[in-house]
Amino acid sequence: MSEFWLISAPGDKENLQALERMNNVTSKSNLSHNTKFAIPDFKVGTLDSLVGLSDELGKLDTFAESLIKR
Repeated sequence: MSEFWLISAPGDKENLQALERMNNVTSKSNLSHNTKFAIPDFKVGTLDSLVGLSDELGKLDTFAESLIKR
């Protein structure tokens, strides 16, 4: 069974030098395959709104489950 790790590090959107250096170092010994990926910005503005949405989701989940059981 293969083991995969996903490691994220912040970087400049325009600067790929760190990724290129990492690729150069790790490819020599076939240590890893490095790929750039984008993580979208957090859509919820505040923690309070996130907690509110979480509470609302719980209520909707309970409501949907009760409808399905009927």
